Amino acid sequence: MQLVLFEELTGAAVGSVLQLPPAEARHVAAALRMASGERLLVSDGRGRRVVGTVQISGKDVHVSVDSCVDEPAPDPSITVVQALAKGEHAELAIDLMTQVGVDAVIPWAAQRSIVQLKGERADKALVKWQQAARAATKQSRRSWMPSIQAVVTGRELLASLAGFDQVFVLHEEADSPLATAPLPASGRICVIVGPEGGIAPQELDDFASAAALPVRLGPQVLRASLAGAVAVGVLATRLRWAGAQSPDVGG
Repeated sequence: MQLVLFEELTGAAVGSVLQLPPAEARHVAAALRMASGERLLVSDGRGRRVVGTVQISGKDVHVSVDSCVDEPAPDPSITVVQALAKGEHAELAIDLMTQVGVDAVIPWAAQRSIVQLKGERADKALVKWQQAARAATKQSRRSWMPSIQAVVTGRELLASLAGFDQVFVLHEEADSPLATAPLPASGRICVIVGPEGGIAPQELDDFASAAALPVRLGPQVLRASLAGAVAVGVLATRLRWAGAQSPDVGG
């Protein structure tokens, strides 16, 4: 079953009927080419997911709710600090991380980031990143849509690291692999991904002072747009994927 997003599912219950907003209705009818009687997943992006039967009448799409499930938020949560990347690499990084299961992304203006976003440019970029996360959430049929935060400076990032239970810094010269690094049983995990030019020495020192653990993914040096997704995949394999259920459970 395909998935669409519907922001308000608080009152959804078996037997109730949802009218999809225009954008999602067009997606169901035109892009997915669904027909009346087919079944559809609907999520609010905050854990609630329903399975329903589609009814299409002109431009209107209604979904009769057949079942409803509240999926708990992942614990531990996984946040990726993604250094700003050039061109479309930032959107690609968010797309890939969302598909794999990231819970939050913090764009970071690193010292060696080729792109530096401020003001209106930063606002426009944030909208694009959020749209990329939304599209990837639907494609991967997630019940929880990741939060994409505004760009932070190095100083702002350092101040926020104390709120995590474990912080990892991806670095090709690290001795310890992420695949065997100690993980908390619950709480918040953070992975820091540097820019194309790498993390500056002063930044590495700052992260070390914040108790961040340098780790490597493997023998190859990955593009900045891919490293975060691979890191999330490693963590998801260890924490979530064993025994994971299909997104249509409850239907």
